[in-house]
Amino acid sequence: MYEERTSRLDGAMVWTRTVRADDGSPPYPVLPDGCMDLLWIGGRLLVAGPDTRAYAPEGITGLYCAGVRFAPGTAPALLGVPAHELRDRRVGLADLWSPAEVRRLTARLAAAPDPTAA
Repeated sequence: MYEERTSRLDGAMVWTRTVRADDGSPPYPVLPDGCMDLLWIGGRLLVAGPDTRAYAPEGITGLYCAGVRFAPGTAPALLGVPAHELRDRRVGLADLWSPAEVRRLTARLAAAPDPTAA
């Protein structure tokens, strides 16, 4: 199941996805859209760079996933890294920001009843 809604951040959308473990079907591919996402998957914060081809997620069956999708050109200022350095990649947020800051954010999301609200 996939749901999307507007965010309090200009130029961003909040989305959630639950990948069921019981039907055996692979997750739908992520299609390239020029956007970057901040992801909350399996208790980890990741950054998805802009994709130039379809991306097939692996290892997310049975997991709740949430994210903030930033319109093209908006995430680099927030993340402090040019989009081309993350093109077609998924990296831990701790690789881009202070690990202490990422631990703080991770704890806040893990404790929240609704990670998308946090």
